Amino acid sequence: MRFSITLLGTNAAQPTPQRFTSAQVLNVNEELYMIDCGEGAQMRLSEYQVRRSNINQIFISHLHGDHFYGLIGLLTSFALNERTRPLHIFSPEGLQEIIEALAKPQGEGRFTYPIHFHTVDTTQHRLIFEDHRVQVFSLPLRHRIPTTGYLFRERPRLRNIIAEKITQYDMSIDQIRAVKAGEDLWLSNGIRIPNAELTSPPAPPRAYAYCSDTMYNEALIPMLTKVDVLYHEATFLHLDLPSAQRTMHTTALQAAMLAARAEVGQLLIGHFSSRYRDEAELVAEARTVFPNTAGAYDGMTVTIPFRSR
Repeated sequence: MRFSITLLGTNAAQPTPQRFTSAQVLNVNEELYMIDCGEGAQMRLSEYQVRRSNINQIFISHLHGDHFYGLIGLLTSFALNERTRPLHIFSPEGLQEIIEALAKPQGEGRFTYPIHFHTVDTTQHRLIFEDHRVQVFSLPLRHRIPTTGYLFRERPRLRNIIAEKITQYDMSIDQIRAVKAGEDLWLSNGIRIPNAELTSPPAPPRAYAYCSDTMYNEALIPMLTKVDVLYHEATFLHLDLPSAQRTMHTTALQAAMLAARAEVGQLLIGHFSSRYRDEAELVAEARTVFPNTAGAYDGMTVTIPFRSR
């Protein structure tokens, strides 16, 4: 099953011709989960051929403009395309009032579809959404205003049935389903065949974590432990730590320290300050602590791999 992240915007504060502000789309078997929606996000959706009609949930980290100024345009485009499917938006408190104020001049019936706003408690790590594909958890971050990260974890898979056992025991469709769900097999003569003899364990669920604007926060480590891919802001080089502390952001070195301590599979760093002409120096700094670090760029797609058990 596909489990990949496409980065639509990777710059901090303001867009540049090369980098738009924060926006991402997580693809889980062609169901799309949007994460932040900075200015120009829908332009990137078109440019990278992302099917916006498959977006049914949007997760906003906080209400600084570079993380949600593209949202009203996207919502309006949904209406212009006569969307009817409900849309669920998760964010810290206050987003609904902003969107309603921006949409008010368009008059009643401005949206052709229901929009459900869900307020996320930015002080808690808890389950905030689930469907048959993923579970989504909030990650409390430390920034100048209430801010949350998001952890997306696949639903556990069914066990893998050993093909030869189906023929050996002449298993029916119902029996196959029960065995894949973890049940033992009972033969017509009353003999029980343990599930462990019939199946092998499934691949462990994959996980992707998004930590947008935040100070270095060791409290996140137990929440991020063994995550397959972590996207973490790295607005500054560590030589600019005073700027990071003043604005409540993270340095590339600090992001790598967090990834190393949480034993994540891969680190993506982004949300780069425009003061740096080349993100390579931020990536190089992070790799001194966590070698499996990549620098995020607009249009980058990362397939989140299965990790060994």
